[in-house]
Amino acid sequence: MKNRILFISLFALSFLVSGPLFAQKEKKTKTKESGVKVPKSSIYELQGPFCNGISKVRMNKKWGYIKKDGSTLVKPKYTEAESFEDGVARVRNIKGWGLIDTTGKEILIPAFIYISEFVEGKAKVVMIGGQFTYINKKGENIGR
Repeated sequence: MKNRILFISLFALSFLVSGPLFAQKEKKTKTKESGVKVPKSSIYELQGPFCNGISKVRMNKKWGYIKKDGSTLVKPKYTEAESFEDGVARVRNIKGWGLIDTTGKEILIPAFIYISEFVEGKAKVVMIGGQFTYINKKGENIGR
């Protein structure tokens, strides 16, 4: 019985001390005096993994995207953002869900209740009123 309680306690403790789901990016800079690289704080609260060379980032509770070289692709302006898959990412603002491409262009303006993940090149889109259809990765309606 004591072993069971110890196991459960250690298991629960592991969740409390585990790291965050997103890693923050650390930039390395050289100091003039020693030439040793020291971490420089990231300007982002959270950062997701790089997918297709692009990472989602959060600043001031808004999501945007950066490239691997650290340059901004989309300034943080979305309330939710998904990682890129096959050249598109799902994003949400107060008006609804939409799609952007790897250039940062909105290919489907956020206005939908929900956009599912793409499976075999198509995603289900739920519109206001509960109607639904399917779209391709260009944001084109391909019907049911």
